[in-house]
Amino acid sequence: MTSESVKKLKQSGFLVGIVFFITVILLLVWGYNGLLNWAQNKNDAPINQVVIHGEFAYLDKKQLTEKIKQKLDGSFFTLDVDRLRDKIEENPWVYAASIRKEWPRKIHIFVVEQDVLAVWNNDLLLNKFGDVFYADGIEVEASLPRLFGPEGNEKDVLKGYMQMQHLLELHKFNISEVVLSERYAWQLWLETGIHLNLGRSDKMKRVQRFVDLFPLLSEYGDKDIARIDLRYDIGLAVAWRDKNNKES
Repeated sequence: MTSESVKKLKQSGFLVGIVFFITVILLLVWGYNGLLNWAQNKNDAPINQVVIHGEFAYLDKKQLTEKIKQKLDGSFFTLDVDRLRDKIEENPWVYAASIRKEWPRKIHIFVVEQDVLAVWNNDLLLNKFGDVFYADGIEVEASLPRLFGPEGNEKDVLKGYMQMQHLLELHKFNISEVVLSERYAWQLWLETGIHLNLGRSDKMKRVQRFVDLFPLLSEYGDKDIARIDLRYDIGLAVAWRDKNNKES
């Protein structure tokens, strides 16, 4: 092979290398643009499936799903999860929410419903942590106890109710209403209609005194107990209710 042939062969190989290099570059550019366009299309596509998880006694899962769909303002990539969670938790019946995305257009929303324990001051509700929230037009169970007290004392009243209820239910009594006055005196009503006046101190000892003496009181004639004043250090005062529902 002559030197001229070798030279031409080298030139030919160089040209092939350049063509190959340019081809690779073009393929990379084409692939990048294609990937960019694909991602852009996916980015523009809205989330089309919302799955709600949770156990609900008051919330309607279908209505909740529709309301959440109305709040969606982004695609799979652009959706602000924290902002959406905050919007969901604006519902007074939602205690907490968390969100998980699933490729390509689905989100899972895990909702913890408020665990309502009592009615507070007639127009609000208390959850098991003593937090106040609005019923927001949802009917609650009529059997829920009704608690009353000064604003800011929700947790104290709930704690007092739970302590007294625990003691009373051991003896087959249930509280229907608890009132903590502005002077922090306790009163409660049982489901049987008996009204207990406990005063400001030693409420648990006074409830225990009622429990201890009730069997003796219930033996009295044909009258029912209407009210018991337990504010005394020793003993108690009883008001009776006759057949005409009058106290004496």
